[in-house]
Amino acid sequence: MAEKVKFSVSLDAALGTALRECAAAEDEQISAVISRALEQYLGNRRLLREGQRAMEEYFDEYGWPTPGEMAEADARIDALFGETSEERRSA
Repeated sequence: MAEKVKFSVSLDAALGTALRECAAAEDEQISAVISRALEQYLGNRRLLREGQRAMEEYFDEYGWPTPGEMAEADARIDALFGETSEERRSA
Protein backbone atom coordinates (compact mmCIF):
# COMPACT_ATOMS: atom_id res chain seq x y z
CA MET A 1 0.00 0.00 0.00
CA ALA A 2 1.30 3.45 -0.90
CA GLU A 3 2.34 5.83 1.83
CA LYS A 4 -0.38 8.36 2.68
CA VAL A 5 -0.05 12.04 3.54
CA LYS A 6 -2.73 14.17 5.10
CA PHE A 7 -3.75 17.62 3.87
CA SER A 8 -6.18 20.17 5.19
CA VAL A 9 -7.94 22.19 2.49
CA SER A 10 -10.81 24.63 2.35
CA LEU A 11 -13.41 24.40 -0.40
CA ASP A 12 -16.28 26.52 -1.52
CA ALA A 13 -19.41 25.18 0.22
CA ALA A 14 -21.10 24.21 -3.06
CA LEU A 15 -18.00 22.32 -4.19
CA GLY A 16 -17.83 20.53 -0.85
CA THR A 17 -21.47 19.48 -1.18
CA ALA A 18 -20.89 18.25 -4.73
CA LEU A 19 -17.83 16.30 -3.55
CA ARG A 20 -19.80 14.58 -0.78
CA GLU A 21 -22.61 13.76 -3.20
CA CYS A 22 -20.19 12.35 -5.76
CA ALA A 23 -18.43 10.19 -3.16
CA ALA A 24 -21.77 8.88 -1.89
CA ALA A 25 -23.02 8.15 -5.41
CA GLU A 26 -19.81 6.25 -6.18
CA ASP A 27 -19.89 4.54 -2.76
CA GLU A 28 -16.35 5.77 -2.12
CA GLN A 29 -14.48 7.72 0.47
CA ILE A 30 -13.99 11.41 -0.25
CA SER A 31 -10.23 10.82 -0.24
CA ALA A 32 -10.54 8.34 -3.13
CA VAL A 33 -12.57 10.80 -5.22
CA ILE A 34 -10.09 13.61 -4.54
CA SER A 35 -7.08 11.39 -5.28
CA ARG A 36 -8.53 10.32 -8.63
CA ALA A 37 -9.41 13.89 -9.56
CA LEU A 38 -5.95 15.17 -8.60
CA GLU A 39 -4.21 12.41 -10.55
CA GLN A 40 -6.18 13.38 -13.65
CA TYR A 41 -5.66 17.12 -13.10
CA LEU A 42 -1.92 16.79 -12.50
CA GLY A 43 -1.55 14.49 -15.51
CA ASN A 44 -3.38 17.00 -17.70
CA ARG A 45 -1.21 19.86 -16.43
CA ARG A 46 1.94 17.81 -17.15
CA LEU A 47 0.76 17.19 -20.72
CA LEU A 48 0.03 20.90 -21.18
CA ARG A 49 3.52 21.84 -19.96
CA GLU A 50 5.11 19.25 -22.26
CA GLY A 51 3.04 20.49 -25.19
CA GLN A 52 3.99 24.09 -24.48
CA ARG A 53 7.69 23.16 -24.38
CA ALA A 54 7.37 21.23 -27.66
CA MET A 55 5.65 24.20 -29.34
CA GLU A 56 8.33 26.59 -28.12
CA GLU A 57 11.07 24.29 -29.41
CA TYR A 58 9.31 24.04 -32.78
CA PHE A 59 8.84 27.80 -33.02
CA ASP A 60 12.44 28.43 -31.97
CA GLU A 61 13.59 26.18 -34.81
CA TYR A 62 11.11 27.17 -37.54
CA GLY A 63 10.04 30.66 -36.52
CA TRP A 64 7.30 32.10 -34.36
CA PRO A 65 3.85 32.84 -35.81
CA THR A 66 3.11 36.37 -36.93
CA PRO A 67 0.41 38.36 -35.13
CA GLY A 68 -1.90 37.71 -38.08
CA GLU A 69 -1.30 33.96 -37.91
CA MET A 70 -1.95 34.00 -34.16
CA ALA A 71 -5.20 35.93 -34.66
CA GLU A 72 -6.29 33.38 -37.28
CA ALA A 73 -5.44 30.49 -34.95
CA ASP A 74 -7.30 32.15 -32.05
CA ALA A 75 -10.38 32.62 -34.26
CA ARG A 76 -10.36 28.96 -35.28
CA ILE A 77 -10.05 27.87 -31.64
CA ASP A 78 -12.83 30.27 -30.60
CA ALA A 79 -15.08 28.67 -33.21
CA LEU A 80 -14.24 25.18 -31.98
CA PHE A 81 -14.72 25.84 -28.27
CA GLY A 82 -17.43 28.50 -28.36
CA GLU A 83 -15.52 30.93 -26.18
CA THR A 84 -12.98 33.64 -26.79
CA SER A 85 -9.26 33.20 -26.30
CA GLU A 86 -9.40 35.78 -23.52
CA GLU A 87 -12.08 33.76 -21.68
CA ARG A 88 -9.93 30.62 -21.92
CA ARG A 89 -6.83 32.42 -20.68
CA SER A 90 -8.65 33.88 -17.66
CA ALA A 91 -10.18 30.55 -16.62
